[in-house]
Amino acid sequence: MLSLAFLSGVAWNESLWSHETFDKILVEARAELDPDKRRQMYGEMQDVVANQGGVAIPMFASYVFATRPSVGTPEKFASNLDLDGSSFMERWWKAE
Repeated sequence: MLSLAFLSGVAWNESLWSHETFDKILVEARAELDPDKRRQMYGEMQDVVANQGGVAIPMFASYVFATRPSVGTPEKFASNLDLDGSSFMERWWKAE
């Protein structure tokens, strides 16, 4: 995501934000093989984006869902998205 939306000159950089140090670290981090050093570099880039970035997020969507005893659900829910990984229509059922 950092390469797609925050690197100088990329199409999804909608605010046209440009930060020379961020760009340099990003290119170096993509080639870094040491996972600890890479983690530190990505953390540094995230800090730059959070504190100096050019993105305004006007709101965050809030999704709330609930079930009742008459709705059957799988034992384990998918954790990647709301509503059971957006698979609730296929995986939930009306319990009798």
